This record gives sequence, C-alpha cells and structure tokens, in this order.
Amino acid sequence: MRAKAARGKASPLGAQPLPSRSYAHEVLSESATILVKTGHSPKELMQTFRRICGALDEPSRPFDPGAIAYVVGLGHVVAHWYSDPAYRDSIGQPLRLPLQGPGPCLTDLIRHVFPRQDVKAVARSLARAGAVTRQGRFYSPTGRYVLLTRDALRCYVHALTSLVGMLRTVRHNLSCADDEPSRLLERRADSLRVPIRALPQIHRRIKRDMTALLWKLEGYLRSWEVKPGAEPTTHVGVGAYACEDPLITGVGKQGRRANARRVARGRGA
Repeated sequence: MRAKAARGKASPLGAQPLPSRSYAHEVLSESATILVKTGHSPKELMQTFRRICGALDEPSRPFDPGAIAYVVGLGHVVAHWYSDPAYRDSIGQPLRLPLQGPGPCLTDLIRHVFPRQDVKAVARSLARAGAVTRQGRFYSPTGRYVLLTRDALRCYVHALTSLVGMLRTVRHNLSCADDEPSRLLERRADSLRVPIRALPQIHRRIKRDMTALLWKLEGYLRSWEVKPGAEPTTHVGVGAYACEDPLITGVGKQGRRANARRVARGRGA
C-alpha cells in the first residue's frame, strides 16, 4: 500500500480515511488534555515529548491512513470465513478454499470485505500474519482471530486503532452528562490487591471469557453490515484489554524489582 494511493480514495471497508495528520493531532491533543487536566504541566510535557521524539528515528515511509481499514479488514475476512454458511462445511467448520474457482473460493471471500484490493496481496498479508496456511492450492484459516505480532507495521497500526478509539470514547463521554443516553460504553473492572501468584490464572480466565464475548459481539455488528456504497456507514468497534500497575506479567526479575521500587516510592509519597 502506498500513502499517495490511499489519500482521496475510499478505504477497503468503504469509510473515508482521515488525513494522516488527523490521527497524530487527535492522539496528541486528547492525551495532552487529559494529562494537563490531571495536573501535569504543559511546559514539562513539551520538554518530555521533545526528548522522546529526539531519541526516535525518522520512519522509512509516511503513514498511510488506509492502513487502519486494511488491518481491520484482515480480521473481517477470517470472521466471515467462520460465520458465513457459504464458506463452512456440514459440521460448521471453515472450508479449505482455493484462491479461485467456480465454487466457494478465497477470492470471493476477500472481495466481500475488500472489493477494490488486489486479492493476491490480501492473501499474502493473511499468510504473513499467520492467519491462513496454504497446502497446495488450498487455504485454511488458523484461528478465529488474526494475530498481528508477525508483522511489526500492522501491529503498530492495530495499536493506533485501539488508542484512537479509546481516546475518542473518553473525550465524548467527558462532554456528556452522566445520564445522557449518547454516552458510549466505557467500563472497567479493577481490584487493587491481587496476589502476583494468581496472575497467570487470572489472565487465562480474562482471555477466555472476553474472547467468547467479543466473538459474539463481532457477529452482532456484522449482522448490521450493508454493501459498500449502499448508504452512509461508519466503523464501530468494541475493544477489551487487561492491565497491571505495575506491569508484572512478562517482565523479567530486574524489571519486577524496578516496578516494586517504583510502587514503594509512590506509596511512601
């Protein structure tokens, strides 16, 4: 995908992408506003951000706003593969599909989500992400979700999507009255004294329960989908994440000790 090609054209899912600067401005503006409103100095924030950016290299290519819809669409292809009866066998499992053919094929499935994208390029993206495997001329999905950890760029695009969505929801809800029906979902479940030994079991439970719920909600959202261009549309998503403060899971012993010292200092203050 090229940035110049994406600008001024509809995104793969039919929504018009924002200019690349809009995402940067939105993230920085909303983040800075929240930090300042919670007592952080704007002058110190400017100095901190200048130091952070000074340690980063210039990107090899400019940001393509269409990449957001493209990354979302990859997961959409897999979701349709599992949910559309035309691409499932007699016991409800996804069919092995050829790239092209007179019957069910990967080309028709991809064009359902990406009507204007190069089918072979999308198939390569799915393979690169580990979402499909190929045996001869047939493709099979590896799971109900697309894991983007194998593709660094699209992994960061996914992170940007989640960050922008979260900030937009927070900004919108801050502007609404408590009982206003237009408030969007913004809920958290927290516990302040969870034993570290329980973290593996807790995260397994969270992933299991939230995966089932998100799959159900994803199917509900898909039931509302219309054909591209049929009427005005927008992108609706529901996200879920688990957090630790300080972060323990996946951090080495030295990192855990540093986190413990930071928490101790905070409690002392």
